[in-house]
Amino acid sequence: MLAEEIKPNLEESLIKALNVKRRNQAEIDFVLKAFNFAFDKHITQKRRSGQPYITHPVAVALSLIDLNCDKEAICSGLLHDVVEDTKTSHDDLCDLFGEEVADIVDGVTKLSKLNFKSSEDEQATNFRKMLLAIAKDVRVVLVKLADRLHNMQTLNYLREEKQIRISRETLDIFAPLANRFGLRNIQIELEDLCLKYLNKEEFSAIKELVKSKKHEREAQIQKLKIVIKQVLDDNSIRAEIQGRAKHFYSIFAKLQQKNVNVNSDEQLNELPIYDLLGIRILVDNIKDCYAALGVIHETFRPMPGRFKDYIALPKSNMYQSLHTTVIIPWDEKPLEVQIRSYEMHEIAEHGIAAHWHYKDQASNQADLSDAEELKWLKQLVSWHTDVSEAKEYFSGVKNDVLTQEVYILTPKGDVIALPVGSTPVDFAYKIHTRIGDTCTGAIVNEKMVSINYKLQNGDMVEIVTSKNGHPNLSWLNFVKTHQAKYRIKSWYKKQNRDRHINIGEQLFAEHFGKAESEKLLKSEDIKQVLGKLNQKNVEDLLAAIGSGDQSIAQVETKLSHLRPQKEQDLSKEQLEKFKTRKAPAKGDKADIPELDGLLYTIAKCCMPIPGEAVIGTISKGKGITIHRADCYNVKQVEPERLMQINWKNKEMKTYPARINIEVIDRIGMVKDILTLIADGGFNIRDFKVTERPTKTTALLKVILDIQGVEELKQLTQKMLNLSDVLQVERL
Repeated sequence: MLAEEIKPNLEESLIKALNVKRRNQAEIDFVLKAFNFAFDKHITQKRRSGQPYITHPVAVALSLIDLNCDKEAICSGLLHDVVEDTKTSHDDLCDLFGEEVADIVDGVTKLSKLNFKSSEDEQATNFRKMLLAIAKDVRVVLVKLADRLHNMQTLNYLREEKQIRISRETLDIFAPLANRFGLRNIQIELEDLCLKYLNKEEFSAIKELVKSKKHEREAQIQKLKIVIKQVLDDNSIRAEIQGRAKHFYSIFAKLQQKNVNVNSDEQLNELPIYDLLGIRILVDNIKDCYAALGVIHETFRPMPGRFKDYIALPKSNMYQSLHTTVIIPWDEKPLEVQIRSYEMHEIAEHGIAAHWHYKDQASNQADLSDAEELKWLKQLVSWHTDVSEAKEYFSGVKNDVLTQEVYILTPKGDVIALPVGSTPVDFAYKIHTRIGDTCTGAIVNEKMVSINYKLQNGDMVEIVTSKNGHPNLSWLNFVKTHQAKYRIKSWYKKQNRDRHINIGEQLFAEHFGKAESEKLLKSEDIKQVLGKLNQKNVEDLLAAIGSGDQSIAQVETKLSHLRPQKEQDLSKEQLEKFKTRKAPAKGDKADIPELDGLLYTIAKCCMPIPGEAVIGTISKGKGITIHRADCYNVKQVEPERLMQINWKNKEMKTYPARINIEVIDRIGMVKDILTLIADGGFNIRDFKVTERPTKTTALLKVILDIQGVEELKQLTQKMLNLSDVLQVERL
């Protein structure tokens, strides 16, 4: 099939869709201009299905028309691939279609590498770019979701492994994103398509179940519509009654919740028909919503605990409705009922697209920058400036934003959305960092609760604070939101800054040598490294290294890009020369038998012990240095300079192991630790209490003689079992 042959049909489909939405001629002409431009650019390209490529941007544009998007968004849908796939620039689009269209296309184009075959860092970075592009212009997400929807609709033409990868990505990111923007119809179709490729057998079974019970379902819906319509008419409530067939993915989730084996015909056949359907009641206004609810509860027995008022407490994606579950008297089965106004229904179906506002009706330019419903998006932009690591940002957004939510009330009546399972501490940090940092208690529904209390939908929460209060590391065990975890850790890092700087200096000195380290930290090279690692000054870099946020290996990598490699790789002949120098062994036998006769040392940076995976790094003039395999200092070493080693401690010798123990600072704490170590028969090489991280905790630094990793694990577990030991960390 040639593109020229289908061009008239594609053009006609666009005009027809625009006329249905009553668009004026100027808008139609603008869209057709974009269509003809995209057609010419993609004329020689085909999709995997063999169809002309232009069918894809047209499908995207038709979805955007259905969402009632403005002409700029529709044109961006038609043009969304021209910059990435053809010789078209941002300036070209700007000249022909205006800056708005060019910027939307640019926002979508930046997302082209967002997939699971890329590295984790690249995926996270592109996801962050996507959210920032959406924050700048929300129409980016509409184009992106319309694009993803059509790609999922045509996924059958790709190979199986790609189908699975794209479906998993869609289920994890794009379906929740559609839900977050209230685009319910797109969310439903994406979820059903994902189920089709990720759970093929279950999808087929559910599809067959729905098909087999179609006549029964339609009969029940008709019967219910008649009964409900009659009781509403009797109470002078004008309403439209709709049967609501549940989509495949929601049925799949319900079956999993009930532990029903989807592949068992016997269990599926016993499934009540009401698990496959629901009833929706549409009325004129909010007053009629509550009136209709009263009539339904008078007519059918309501199930306790199954009523949710999303009108008084709207979801963060603007969704409003009354949800209740009642018992049908003629067969004693539960039925889910939704009650909403027509305006609420429009928002429930089209989400943010239904809330389209215009700065200037004449220019028809969209402006959602002040929309109350997008405050959460602005918070993500603010958070972006605080979190430097893309992976951490990506994880936080997935956990805090793209998950199921509960809706909590402040004492002033404001609604705060939080992930299911959140606590008063999560709530406090959501309000303000200072409130979270000084939180000492919580009052929920006028009753004092513990700070690890799991908040429920509709709870009213008041946070109790103290000017002397501060976060506790134990909070990390129960807080749900990534934001709270980040703020708690940030507080401790700030308190421990001087200690982290000292640790960073020690690590630098151990790795580069004291003299070289001091010289390097004052060099011009390190100034360039600071910029590449997003650090303001040397102290910030040392603090980041000391806290574990960055590593010496990252510094070395950046330095290697600034100056030529000074050390040449060793040849086999050079390696043989090491055998002429005696290994540092006690007696006649080496600590590591297979290195007998070679010059080697045990790395001070990681202090490996028998039982741990180890690896050797070869350096000219220094012999072989034995590191733990996961040591940060070997991650960037060239493969040619690495030597595989199998360490066997045949003489049961001991080796130094360095650990940090964070404890509650109380009388007798140090004695308890030292007694435990002594009872185990361990020799202490060094022990000191460093500067207190907080007024209530202390950090103990211990170097012990250990025979192997299993012995260290046993000792660590015993320490953790002691009262008031917060953390034991191997360095």
